[in-house]
Amino acid sequence: MRIKARPEDFVVYEVADIHPEGQGEYALYRLWKKDLTTWDVLGEIARRLRLRQDLIGYGGLKDRHAVAYQFVTIPRGPRRDLQGRGWRLEYLGQVSSPMNKARLQGNLFEITVREVDRSEEELAREMEAVSRYGIPNYFDEQRFGSVRHGRGFAAREAVCGNYEKALYLLLVEGSQYEYQRTASFRECLRRHWPRVAPCLELAPSPWEKRLLEFLSSHRPSKRTFKRAFALVDREYLLLLAHAYQAYLWNEILKLYLLQRGLVHFRLSYLLGELYFYRELPPGESELFTLKLPLPSPRLRLSERWRDLYQEVLRREGIEDLSRLRTLVRGLVFKTYPREAVVFPREMSFRFEDPRTVRLRFFLPRGSYATLVLKRLFRAGT
Repeated sequence: MRIKARPEDFVVYEVADIHPEGQGEYALYRLWKKDLTTWDVLGEIARRLRLRQDLIGYGGLKDRHAVAYQFVTIPRGPRRDLQGRGWRLEYLGQVSSPMNKARLQGNLFEITVREVDRSEEELAREMEAVSRYGIPNYFDEQRFGSVRHGRGFAAREAVCGNYEKALYLLLVEGSQYEYQRTASFRECLRRHWPRVAPCLELAPSPWEKRLLEFLSSHRPSKRTFKRAFALVDREYLLLLAHAYQAYLWNEILKLYLLQRGLVHFRLSYLLGELYFYRELPPGESELFTLKLPLPSPRLRLSERWRDLYQEVLRREGIEDLSRLRTLVRGLVFKTYPREAVVFPREMSFRFEDPRTVRLRFFLPRGSYATLVLKRLFRAGT
């Protein structure tokens, strides 16, 4: 199976509860982007319009390796189309409140899969099973771009009080922006850390420059590195916290499936393995309605679930849920319930040639099309 061979092979249409109202403070746009992350496009728009990036409303971050259509709002934004290299804003009208995650209903995917080794009958059978039993609703690799370097989670290091390592991971090994754009900055930091003054002029954002100025003017110490976190972009801190929570949540769901005897095959991913079932035995109804909250120190769980969550945390060197916290302002672990199983809707496929198939399906917000593809094409391989 081969996906994303070309950007046009993976097309995402955002479905949201937002429509032009004829009036309102916010300009509503449909954003088209290609070969760029949502974050990079929003940053370019903010610079062009000379406004803070956090004022631009959006529903979700879309993969760089995809053609994506999504909604954004800009307070008192220009009532016209805008465009740049790899992106275009189509002005739709005015709305009275901004686009946000709560308004996002889901995404419609149109995906071309190449080098397929399934027959039409086999694929139809797998799609029927997925429609009937769903798939584990894991967070997939797109959520973990900040740890693709393989050296660990900055958020975990902060929880454990290792502030210098946490700061190094988020600045040097990770990036809020597209990796190529920040390569020279990160390489400079790698050479000079923790004496970062030579890298000041390479900082890709104002907050990173302020942070480097702070580190350059203070003696390296645990207190210095902890205080430096106050200068890290809040959105980025939340992204780092949520990436670690997402990893923990995946591990919790895996352990649950293992304990229930519902692991029929395993697939590798960036952070280890994901466990899948092909079908569910009669009477296995709990999974269909199960919602697992993301781990947080505020969680209050029954003994059954507390033991499961804490087994995963102890593997990470964290004693229990109450210790899943940091002394860093903004690096917080908020919780919300997430469905353990997701059911793709409106599934269809068409073979364009014996080894190329075009799929179409809808997923609710927060679920990953790449997991559907893994389940359909890699089961039993």
